[in-house]
Amino acid sequence: MLPTFVIGLREGLEAALIVGIIAAFLKQQGRRDLLRWVYGGVLAAVLLCLGVGVALKVLSSNLPQKQQEGLETVVGVLAVGMVSYMVIWMRRHSRQLKAELEGLAAAAIGDGGRRAGRAMVLMAFLAVLREGFETVVFLLAAFDETGDTASAAGGALAGIAVAVVLGWAIYRGGVRLNLSKFFRATGLVLVLVAAGLVVNALHTAHEAGWLNAGQGGTVDLTWLVRPGSVQSALLTGMLGIQQHPVVIEVAGWLAYLVPVGLYVTWPPSRPVSRRTMLRVWSGLAATALAAVAVLAVALPGRPAQDPVTPAGPLTAALAGPHAATATVRTAPAAAAAAGGGAAGQGSALLTLRRTGGAERAGVAVDVYTGTGPGAGAAGRPAALSFEQAAALNGGRLPLGVVPQGLSAADDSVRVQYADTDVLTVWVEPRTGRVLDLSWTETVRATLVGTQVGAVPLNSPVATGTRAFPAAAATAAATAARHDLARITDRSDLLTGVWLAVIVAVGTLTAAGVTAAALRRTREQAEAAQAGSPVPLST
Repeated sequence: MLPTFVIGLREGLEAALIVGIIAAFLKQQGRRDLLRWVYGGVLAAVLLCLGVGVALKVLSSNLPQKQQEGLETVVGVLAVGMVSYMVIWMRRHSRQLKAELEGLAAAAIGDGGRRAGRAMVLMAFLAVLREGFETVVFLLAAFDETGDTASAAGGALAGIAVAVVLGWAIYRGGVRLNLSKFFRATGLVLVLVAAGLVVNALHTAHEAGWLNAGQGGTVDLTWLVRPGSVQSALLTGMLGIQQHPVVIEVAGWLAYLVPVGLYVTWPPSRPVSRRTMLRVWSGLAATALAAVAVLAVALPGRPAQDPVTPAGPLTAALAGPHAATATVRTAPAAAAAAGGGAAGQGSALLTLRRTGGAERAGVAVDVYTGTGPGAGAAGRPAALSFEQAAALNGGRLPLGVVPQGLSAADDSVRVQYADTDVLTVWVEPRTGRVLDLSWTETVRATLVGTQVGAVPLNSPVATGTRAFPAAAATAAATAARHDLARITDRSDLLTGVWLAVIVAVGTLTAAGVTAAALRRTREQAEAAQAGSPVPLST
């Protein structure tokens, strides 16, 4: 509730101040007739902002989960950008805001007639529309971050109500605020909220599948962020602090909070010289470049993709990409069932279909399954005695199959066989390593030419299973965990490299701009001392 209250208060008061300045100037100039135009522009902007907010919320709720996460990411990034622009703009223009607005209003009045009314509508409409759009986007991002939408909405409404009351009181002259201190204090709170939105945007970007770098764990904050507590609501809802923050979230939080927070809280009465800023930017750039070099040297290589998993005479490896389907190559192995089978026919290349996910020895895996004809029926008798058929069927003949009335020469029954091989493979999806394999062969028999036609036997006549030994499966799981840890370390270091590169580029650019401005100032000073005209800036 507190973050949305501050958002509503800050944005609402900005809009109220702008409208109040315009209204006070019109009152001072004796043009009360134009106030209705101002209020009309305010109402139109408020209705438009509400419509945009409702449309975005409805759109988000109707999207599938991943698309919702993507939209939340976009809204969060827009909110961070808008609040940053708002804080910086207000810090730079707050002192000249009144004079600028009164100048625009005076120019509009000078036009006279209906043009003055339209100008008043446009000024009020644009002023409230800008603040309203910022509020809508910021509040939507805050609603996505909090689990209590009703409380967040109540906080926003309370903040806007207080802002309207304060704006009216300032307009009437009953309240005087130190606006510089007010905007600095609320600006710092909004920077904290925006830093939390940066974390939330990075989190939803990962949930949407857009960002997979920097997902390594950092610290365990479950002792601090207890779900359901007021403390957790404040830390998570306002500061974006999670129970288990990952590397990219911590880096994003610090990268936004430190520079923007320093800019907002730095006293205007103590400006920093350009020479000092040049030294700061240069030092930061050098540090970032050194970090890039160190991280690049420490960057581990990629683990082997689709490695071969050995298990004595039986080996397995993926042969190509894997997603909904996978192609598995197995090495020669002995027949799984009596009479031989596909497993014993040399190397096999089979295409399997993904049937789900599971966990194997503590490693998340994809399960692939495929079936095919076997060769276990080869060499089996084409006819069985009734006693053999009964033995294969659990001790009795199938219903309707009777030997009575048959001659001794017919004391047998013809049999057809069906041999099916089922291969199940457990694959770690990120590296393509086969963690385990099970090859099951089943031979079933059907009695044909009986009094009731073809009758299948209830039990298979032969079964057999070939799988990785337990030691081989354990070794494959250990190798997979090592590969995953290596991938995570590489991803985290790559994230650090890119962050350092971004910092280096940004600080070098800032250093170049500062150096150019410093050189320009020096040239102007030298030209003034020499009495020559100062060249115009380009």
